[in-house]
Amino acid sequence: MDTSKLTQHLKPVCEICSSRNLRVLSEVCLYLGFLSIVAAVATWFTATKENRAYGERFGIFIGLWVPSFFILSSRLSRKADELGDIISNRE
Repeated sequence: MDTSKLTQHLKPVCEICSSRNLRVLSEVCLYLGFLSIVAAVATWFTATKENRAYGERFGIFIGLWVPSFFILSSRLSRKADELGDIISNRE
């Protein structure tokens, strides 16, 4: 099976998914996780009396983003480490 055409098509994708880019995305997801905690608490406490139930539900909804961002950050960091190990083994 000739894989040269497949390699040519995947080359731009491999350049985007460099170890450095994955590490930056990992840090962004980590910061977004902490920002989600702050946003959830702020939404919870700033709800007006008329819309108290809506504010509480929306605060909980924002709080559900936190584990997703932290898990994504961890996974991207591990993938960057794996990619860095592969590149260093080639050289």
